[in-house]
Amino acid sequence: MAYEEGLRLLEKKKYERSAEAFRKFKEDFPLSTYTPLAELRLADSLYFDKNYAEAIVQYEDFKKLHPIHPEIPYAIYQVGMCHSKQMLSIDRDQTVTEKALEQFRYVVENFPQSKYTSDAKTRMQICRRQLADHEYYIGHFYYRKGHYKAALGRFEEILKKYPDVGLEGKINPLLPTCREKIAKEEKKRKEKEEKEAKKKKQS
Repeated sequence: MAYEEGLRLLEKKKYERSAEAFRKFKEDFPLSTYTPLAELRLADSLYFDKNYAEAIVQYEDFKKLHPIHPEIPYAIYQVGMCHSKQMLSIDRDQTVTEKALEQFRYVVENFPQSKYTSDAKTRMQICRRQLADHEYYIGHFYYRKGHYKAALGRFEEILKKYPDVGLEGKINPLLPTCREKIAKEEKKRKEKEEKEAKKKKQS
């Protein structure tokens, strides 16, 4: 049976061949009770073979075709894993991190009794830390360049949005300098405006 052959190949980490076996099973036995599991294992084969974009398509198809299947929490969790495996360093775009967070959060909020929920919570925290680190990276760049208003905005947003990721120790020492420099800039701007207003009156 192609399904069992697929499982055997999957266990042996022959991912390309296991994907082929599950595809063949789907085509040959579209109405079998094993077909939903074959679709899921096909997605797994692609995932373990690091074909994350293709795996996402298969997991999403499984969700659409079998919305009340008991393996739905696993499929959603795996979509999150596909995204998280593609996460980039903190100096790069974090779209996939946000997508991963969204999937893990969905598992936690909608399937609290699932065996994947505990791990989804841990992975949510990893994603949140990554997003906070990304914001800090940008904020610190502004800080070093002397753009204190932009830096302060980023730092305050991190403390508000990610209060539990442990960045307070890095951010709090920078806040007084930001506020002090902003106040000085504001004072200079007002003095300049007053001078210009005086000049206009005199002319």
